[in-house]
Amino acid sequence: MDPQVLIGISKLSHTYAGTRKSPARTALRSVDLEIASGEMVALLGPNGSGKSTLLRVLITALAPSSGTVVVGGASLERDPAAVRRQLGVVFQKPSLDGKMTVGENLHAAGLLYGMTRRAVRERSQALLAAVGLWDRRDERVDRLSGGMGRRVELAKALLPEPAILVLDEPTTGLDPAARLDFWRQVEALRMDGELTVVATTHLLDEAERADRVAILHQGQLLVCDAPEVLQRQLGREILTLRSEDALALQDAVQREMGLEGLVADQALRIPLSGDISLDELLRRFRDRILSLAIAPPSLDDVFLSHTGQSLHEEAVP
Repeated sequence: MDPQVLIGISKLSHTYAGTRKSPARTALRSVDLEIASGEMVALLGPNGSGKSTLLRVLITALAPSSGTVVVGGASLERDPAAVRRQLGVVFQKPSLDGKMTVGENLHAAGLLYGMTRRAVRERSQALLAAVGLWDRRDERVDRLSGGMGRRVELAKALLPEPAILVLDEPTTGLDPAARLDFWRQVEALRMDGELTVVATTHLLDEAERADRVAILHQGQLLVCDAPEVLQRQLGREILTLRSEDALALQDAVQREMGLEGLVADQALRIPLSGDISLDELLRRFRDRILSLAIAPPSLDDVFLSHTGQSLHEEAVP
């Protein structure tokens, strides 16, 4: 494995066993992924895409059916404890004790990590200052806003100075302002370039903050690259046509003008690499087009081009 690669995932597969009420389900299908030290990678996909299963394997909460995971030279199969020591995790569901103060939560977590009291005190002060909560250290967690609570979770995950920060849908339930603030805190903590971040999300604006985006669909890793690279591969712009019958419009536009596109969310999306005559398009199909828009490609367009469905549509388990 390349010495710059901190996380190496090879041929990783996992199938959940069936029960009398539900059949067996394959959640991961031969996933290969390498993540370099200091990199931020977003695992992007809708519910049922496999991203949560991949994260559970990475944090040693789930043993895969097959394949290998190596983290910082440690094999997940042979030495899961060595893998866990390199991770700090912010779970989707809050893990703080609401009846304890901010400082007490970090103190208790530090002792569980095996840190000395002095190390916990010094590290807690530095992290709470970094996330803007040092002046709230004596306040009970259940009196904090949701956004502040997530920042405490972030500080807690980073207490033992892990090499890798794992974020599982960390902004679930937060309002847009609190979500933006959370990611600003993460980016500030990454300024030295040493912290590696792996995050799951189904939100496009969050994925666009990553160095690379790994798109998962029905358990398969379809593509992984920088967001701007993935978007640029689609062309210069995306023409979006809304219609009462987008499928019929798709057939007609392809047949009469040679323009190929995909239908999702009751809209026809056509990648444009060259010039197009909008006057000609409207002359032929004005009665079928409810609205028209042209914009640069988005990650949703990337997802659509690889899967045939919008990121906002639920994946089939």
